[in-house]
Amino acid sequence: MGGKKGSVFFIISMLFVLMCGRAEAAAPDPIPRASGDIYVQDIANVLNPNEEAQLMQLGRTIEDQTSNQIAVLTVSSIGEEAIEDYANRAYREYGLGTKEEDNGVLLIVAMKEKKIRIEVGYGLEGIIPDGRAGRIIDENAVPSLQADQPNIAVMKTYGAIANAVSGEESKKGGTPAQENGSSIPSWLLILIAVAFIILDFMFFGGTLTFFLLSIFSRGGGGPRGGGGGSSGGGGASRGW
Repeated sequence: MGGKKGSVFFIISMLFVLMCGRAEAAAPDPIPRASGDIYVQDIANVLNPNEEAQLMQLGRTIEDQTSNQIAVLTVSSIGEEAIEDYANRAYREYGLGTKEEDNGVLLIVAMKEKKIRIEVGYGLEGIIPDGRAGRIIDENAVPSLQADQPNIAVMKTYGAIANAVSGEESKKGGTPAQENGSSIPSWLLILIAVAFIILDFMFFGGTLTFFLLSIFSRGGGGPRGGGGGSSGGGGASRGW
């Protein structure tokens, strides 16, 4: 009897150990803690300092003018989790956009799995619906990723997202800001800034942008975090 009880106890113990092991294996990878400005979390070291500085400045400009937040997260791996689930968790973790508007966008690149996704907050679904998010990835990211140029893919895709969320239609209430009929609309200034950064990066390696940032960003204030958004509302994913 004692031998049988011992065998039963051993079997139950082994099943318990196996169940715990499976539970641990199934647990999703933790989201990397945000460091510095929320706009760029380059955990996989895809970007060089020049490129990172360009995106930081662009992200600040977009938020200052529209309150929309764009963030990019690059990771070496997302484990066994689907990129859609990982991106949604990351969006919530970083609290992109404001609590009231939930107007954030997260670009995420998983290098090992060769997956990329644009996660869009509910407040910007009208500006970047799923179809548009897919086209942005197809046109700006996939060709560079397939050419083993993930930094170019991130730069172009971030710029395309910035163009999308800086237009008149993305402003609260959907009405363009006009002052005395003579001032330049803020959305146009943002488009000019985006075009300058992209052209500078394409033809001069970002030298001009980096020089200007070194002059104007010395006073800058502390790091900026997410504004409190709670959920992604849609988006698109691709492999390469």
